[in-house]
Amino acid sequence: MNIKVVFCDVDDITQKYLENHKFSDQVNCTLLRESLNDLPSDSLEQLSNTEIISTFVYSRLTGNVLEHFQNLKLITTRSTGYNNVDLEYCKTHGIKVTNVLGYGEITVAEYAMGMLLNLTRNIEFSNNKLKNNIVKVDEDMGIDLSGKTVGVIGTGAIGRHFVKLCYAFGCHIIASDPFPNQKLVDDGLCQYVDLDHLFKHSDIISLNCPATKENYHLINRNTIAKMKDGVYIVNTARGELIDTIDLYEAIIAGKIKGAGLDVLDYEDVIIKNDIESIKNNDKNFAIYSVINAKLLQLPNVIVTPHIAFNSSDAVLRILNSNIQSISDFIAGKPINSVI
Repeated sequence: MNIKVVFCDVDDITQKYLENHKFSDQVNCTLLRESLNDLPSDSLEQLSNTEIISTFVYSRLTGNVLEHFQNLKLITTRSTGYNNVDLEYCKTHGIKVTNVLGYGEITVAEYAMGMLLNLTRNIEFSNNKLKNNIVKVDEDMGIDLSGKTVGVIGTGAIGRHFVKLCYAFGCHIIASDPFPNQKLVDDGLCQYVDLDHLFKHSDIISLNCPATKENYHLINRNTIAKMKDGVYIVNTARGELIDTIDLYEAIIAGKIKGAGLDVLDYEDVIIKNDIESIKNNDKNFAIYSVINAKLLQLPNVIVTPHIAFNSSDAVLRILNSNIQSISDFIAGKPINSVI
């Protein structure tokens, strides 16, 4: 038996790891630097016998891509999120999908807190001015986190750690989640409220929830209108949670004081210089890509290229978990399929 496995979106760390952690002789691995959706059809056809795909968030595994893999049995995502995979196609064709659980809760939470401190104390803004020999202390004034109300949307593993970090800074924390964590309440760390209450009363809003059809563009002109003037927003979850155009307009108008964004809607052009995507997609792709570029120019906006997960400790946990899922599937053991 020769099982064909394709790893896409492979970086240097992943390649080195895979070279040092060999599968059994029955597994034939192909490592691709590219995202699968960036490959031409003839290249996909050459991989048509693939049975297992290991992907990162940059590959958009739509039905149009997956239909090239008639023998596909398993997709493993090297991430917690899996909204880049067409689950309906996978259900219809009997393809299992697994994600990585528990690899980077504190990693992403710490990154979100770092973004928040950077925003509220103008750290990057002040540093950039000083590098250009500009010192205007009155422009660098920030706010204390202590005593501020932080609204946390999503209190799963990452959200729970973020709540604890905010609590340590003396914040009052309100949270919204369809599945409240009673221990957070019992420990006095936060109280659960509905989203309207959270939008109206938060000085800071952090997004820590997965992207679903139900919460697509959760942050939009209507929900922004409910927020306090001068609110800060941090998003280390998924770009699809925020309507970038509405966010940009609210920042320009001063409604939103600042934003820390590790993810963006239609982020491929910024992250991967994916100009072809503009040519091959609808006009919204081009519009949002332009707005993303304009966000990068604002002094009170921090944008990073989807790296909140990216500590050396977390990456190794991701790879260990991913390899274990593949090995368990091959051995016929239970896996954490999300469908």
